[in-house]
Amino acid sequence: MLGSTGMPSRPLASLRLALTLAGFGALAIGAREARADATDRFVQGSKKDEAANPLRGSTLIFDQSMTTQTVSLGSTPQSYVPLYELWFSLRPRYWFDEHWAIKGRFDYAKELTNYGSTTYRNEDVFGDIWTDLAYQGNLDALWKATSGSLGARAIWPTSKVSQADGTYVTLGAVGAVSHTFDIHGPDARWLNNAHVGIIASVLHPFTTATTATYYGGFTRAREDVDGRSFLGDQLQGQTLDNIRAWVILDTGLQITPKLSFLADLISINHWHYAPSTAAVSTSTGPYMVPRVNDQQFTQESWLFLDLDYALMDEISLGIGYYNLANALGPDGQRRGLFGANNIWWSPDARIFFDVTANLDAIFDDVVHHRYSHKESARAGTPNRGASEVR
Repeated sequence: MLGSTGMPSRPLASLRLALTLAGFGALAIGAREARADATDRFVQGSKKDEAANPLRGSTLIFDQSMTTQTVSLGSTPQSYVPLYELWFSLRPRYWFDEHWAIKGRFDYAKELTNYGSTTYRNEDVFGDIWTDLAYQGNLDALWKATSGSLGARAIWPTSKVSQADGTYVTLGAVGAVSHTFDIHGPDARWLNNAHVGIIASVLHPFTTATTATYYGGFTRAREDVDGRSFLGDQLQGQTLDNIRAWVILDTGLQITPKLSFLADLISINHWHYAPSTAAVSTSTGPYMVPRVNDQQFTQESWLFLDLDYALMDEISLGIGYYNLANALGPDGQRRGLFGANNIWWSPDARIFFDVTANLDAIFDDVVHHRYSHKESARAGTPNRGASEVR
């Protein structure tokens, strides 16, 4: 059951939701989550007045993406299930002063094909709402042209996947450090600078149980070890995350003042709850299930490549490629740089084109360039592509 139908019955829709959570649908959601941190840049106005803009770094992203199997790139999987998707991501920021900011993220995606990660054909998909309270500052005392940030994150369960997991809220901390290397300088025509950084987050979801139990009253028939049927609200066998940690190696090159290239390598780590150690009731009496080599750690690797062009202060265009996949390939071996199962490609890898509206620049236009010089507004702000949140 790889595709979705137009109008499935309620029990069938619920069953497909269960299969989504247990299978590759979680990766499709994870891809959008990954881009939240992977494209989270430090916000530095190129001039003092621009740094005073209270909305600096606020964006609205319109993205179109399709999987590589949709355009027949790479080997064909057992079943051909194309995906073409539209994605809107509103990411407002409000800066209280030079260092403190509150950030938000609101996602909506529209699937235009019959992909298997959704319950219905052409389904509207709403993501979780992200909120951060963050502090950012310069670390020039340690290393000139270095910035750091630290913040508290709360993710609110407005998505179908989080609600099906029984998630109330996900809380944690996020931190980052980034260094910029000058090459020819911000005023040069090409090769202005490069940057490298580390972004890390640690999150804990607060849920109704240690396994996925939809808190909307979902039940389905299951079978115990004695072959007796009973109704239960457990959606899958895998336990939920106790701790989720992301580590991102972020690199970028400012090719010209308007053209930038980004390459990120991301590790997404999941520490699941251990299964219950209670005895299982059988016809011959209770039996303690052995926990030999019971691995509760899973990991995904994620590669992100992006080429951005600042069409004007208000609008930038981007094309790119990303691959989010389990760290272990189908053969049970860890994905490497070479071989059939590598980090570069999987059937669900995507190519994308996006348009980013820089809401801070649009706000600056509305207030008659209060936060920028008119000269920079006409010529384009140098280094915008590498320094701002996407």
